[in-house]
Amino acid sequence: MNQTMTLSMLPERTWWEIRRAFYGFHRNPVLLVLLIQIPVTAFVYSKGAGLIYLDMLGVLSAIILASWVLTSAVHGNRKILVYSLLLLTIGTMLQCIFIKEAMIKNPDKYAGKDPAVQLQIQYLIGFAGAVLIAAIYHNWSRISSMRAVRILFAVSVLISLVTILFAASVGGVRNWIRIGGLSIQTTELTKLFYIFISAGLLGTTPVPGRERIRTYYILSAIMAAFLVIQSEYGTLLLLLLVFFAFLFLFVPETLVFLKTAGAFAGLVFVGVVSGREISKLAARYTFFQDNLLFKIILKGYGKIASRFIYWAHPEKDPLGLGYQLIKARESIVLGGWFGTASVTDLPVKTSDLVYPALIQRCGMVFALLVFLIFILMWLEGMRLFVRKADRYHQTVAAGLIIMLFVQATIIIAGSTGLCPLTGITLPFISSGGSSLLVSFVMVGLLITVSGNVRWKGEQDEEAEEFFKKGSAFAKSGNYLRGLHDAVAHTHLRPGAGSLRGGRPEKGQGKADSL
Repeated sequence: MNQTMTLSMLPERTWWEIRRAFYGFHRNPVLLVLLIQIPVTAFVYSKGAGLIYLDMLGVLSAIILASWVLTSAVHGNRKILVYSLLLLTIGTMLQCIFIKEAMIKNPDKYAGKDPAVQLQIQYLIGFAGAVLIAAIYHNWSRISSMRAVRILFAVSVLISLVTILFAASVGGVRNWIRIGGLSIQTTELTKLFYIFISAGLLGTTPVPGRERIRTYYILSAIMAAFLVIQSEYGTLLLLLLVFFAFLFLFVPETLVFLKTAGAFAGLVFVGVVSGREISKLAARYTFFQDNLLFKIILKGYGKIASRFIYWAHPEKDPLGLGYQLIKARESIVLGGWFGTASVTDLPVKTSDLVYPALIQRCGMVFALLVFLIFILMWLEGMRLFVRKADRYHQTVAAGLIIMLFVQATIIIAGSTGLCPLTGITLPFISSGGSSLLVSFVMVGLLITVSGNVRWKGEQDEEAEEFFKKGSAFAKSGNYLRGLHDAVAHTHLRPGAGSLRGGRPEKGQGKADSL
């Protein structure tokens, strides 16, 4: 009966929230986002892409209004919403300019077609996906369970395997799979899964035990290994930084973080030295060239080393690996404060080098505004992290905002020459349906977490572990231990006794006395 009453009251409650949202419209900063569309439209008109932006304006305005109403309904953080909508507006402006340039170069491709249709569809899918995932998170408490962590990890591994086996290599990277006419960048989904896997391991108990921390290391290493096999080192760097951020924030023992950081630094050093030596041996012996393991090592080492070499000296290969950075620097110089009509033909301008493209087309003013918005969003996300009482929601919020900010920082620094290029996208600014969808979902989840979530993620009782008793993993471990105990090991016992300083083995003294 209570469930029937709740369902009958749901439409009334929804209508009341919508009326409350519109009542406070004149006091809401979202109104400013709508008003900003006027000067932005005028600016895009000056770049020759005004008609395309007008086609996008209906979808963009609908997303702004709908997201504002939904945010008000869940009492979410409006500042994060406004920052996201501003980024989306700048991204829409830049994408419309790109479409106009493509129409000039290839008019036959767009003959008789609406050039903005594809972008409109991406926005609608991204917004619908964000609403759906946010609604699931808002109402489904089992997402914090260890069963959900196992499922997410299994799905992540399955997606990675399918990508490795069936995806075509694009620029030496396997991260796209095609389903019919739809292309999906699987590593974008991996980022989202990793946040929830980490939150389920470290955020459901007041203090994660050693078993949880050990499992966190194992699962992170497995997901990192798949990224290495896919040659997706940009996403690998992103996940490593999030890994250390989670370790620093949610594992109370500082020594664990310091030991892990030291071990990782040592591993990187060994990897660099080993890669250099194996490269020398591969130049002399065909064995190192034909062996699969050495192939993977050489490929990874060569790709990473070349990024650093041509980042420091792009002029060494101006028509090859250094070409992107040279063109990016040229775009930044030409851009000025408000952009230029002299357009440099940037490679991968819609993804890797989208920030220099933004500087050239729209000027340094918009580029600095984008970076400032990401900083403000990060500060608001950290404020949310500090204020959130429930540890699980706190962990999810920290993971989402760190992921967004670190991703933006890496791509901005890489494309402006402050660090090597990584190939990841700039949230809401770069083109691409998968990237846009995940960016929408991350912000939708952040707003949901900031509101009144209906369930508690932190568990007061003893929580279930990832490798539960009776699982295949546990049974294998028990079998190996039993096999070890069944073997006599007579040739090892004298040595083991000397290592223990001559102490008798457990139970040996009692046996001798009998």
